[in-house]
Amino acid sequence: MALSTSLFALLGCSSTAQNQVVRGPLSIGYTLDREYSLNLFKPNANGKLIGTHTTSYFTINFQGKPVVVKNKEGKKVPLWQARFLADAPKPALLATSNGIYLITDNHGQPQITTVLDEGIDLSTYQWLDSEQGQPGRETSSYPMDNSTSSRLLSGGRYLLVGNSASAQIGSDGLTGCSVLDVHTLSVHPIDWSSQAAIQRADGFVRVSSRLVSCSPGKTQLVFLGRRDNHQSNRPEYALLAVNFVKNQIYAVPFRASAMQFMWAEDATSDWAATYFDWTRNRQGAEVLSVHPYTQHPPWHGRWAQDPGEGQPIRYELKPVLPGMFDHFMSWAQKQYPAIEPNVERSEGMIHATFTINRSVFDLYVRADYRSLGLESKDQTLLRTIGDQFDEKLRQGLFQDGFGEMDPD
Repeated sequence: MALSTSLFALLGCSSTAQNQVVRGPLSIGYTLDREYSLNLFKPNANGKLIGTHTTSYFTINFQGKPVVVKNKEGKKVPLWQARFLADAPKPALLATSNGIYLITDNHGQPQITTVLDEGIDLSTYQWLDSEQGQPGRETSSYPMDNSTSSRLLSGGRYLLVGNSASAQIGSDGLTGCSVLDVHTLSVHPIDWSSQAAIQRADGFVRVSSRLVSCSPGKTQLVFLGRRDNHQSNRPEYALLAVNFVKNQIYAVPFRASAMQFMWAEDATSDWAATYFDWTRNRQGAEVLSVHPYTQHPPWHGRWAQDPGEGQPIRYELKPVLPGMFDHFMSWAQKQYPAIEPNVERSEGMIHATFTINRSVFDLYVRADYRSLGLESKDQTLLRTIGDQFDEKLRQGLFQDGFGEMDPD
């Protein structure tokens, strides 16, 4: 198998800061390093060039003098991203390497605060309040050519930094995850993986790093938690609410079968808003609890992939009975009378192919997964049809097409 290695400055790079952006006494510039990849280990390659990769490295100056960022071992770190915080009360920027550092003007002197210590995971950012008060999309910072990206970081007040499912609290108190309050420039490390935190959460641990929601007052983050019940040999689930200012965690267990919850992807902000409530206790602190439904909302579908990631989406219903196939086709033929489906029925599977506006659709109902899935390369029309049918489900129609979930 061919192997490759990279040579840095020996084979060429630029070394002068370009396109400086200035805010108050702080300025950001960058250099570009071109890395050449060589086939040094492939037989008869003779060190032949196979390509290049350009990485931008950023320089920070305070009143014209270089600001050196060092890790906890005291070594200077290369910065592959640097951006001013657009809504900060004074000049401030975040500089990114394997760690993330906040650099501010502290009474005429540069102050460097470690927001995220160096770790094995890529540096990630996620606004907690950028989407109508709820979390936005998580983004990662890579060592690449970031020179053309914006030098301003904006989108909300609270920024979740370094949200790693494997984050551990260290001896210095840093956890691999922190919340930065842009308006006050305060940093709040979060501990959810130490033994003390797990005990406070009644043994529940995070299922994944994906953030479910943020409390209305923006004091608590909500993640999905799980623990094993060794008596029933079945998992138990809870929402884990973390007060990031006080670094406190608590668990809110729930019955999955009562909340149309079948897999981790079901735990969205909309789902949480449907089945959970936020109130305040006597001390004024926000408290998360299960909504006391006497009759739960109608069951409905979901999108199997997030279209914002550029992946094909698929409309799904679970758990369904075979009769849901007839419900969907009857509804679809009323909405689109030109449909002439080609239906194939086999043991455990119903498959229909039909065309709408010259776009081909495939409808599957599988007994083993108790699922209905609608797919098409026409993602726009697929989204329209799925949303139309889902609206009918949310109105309470076709509910007899759903089956029973596995008991908790």
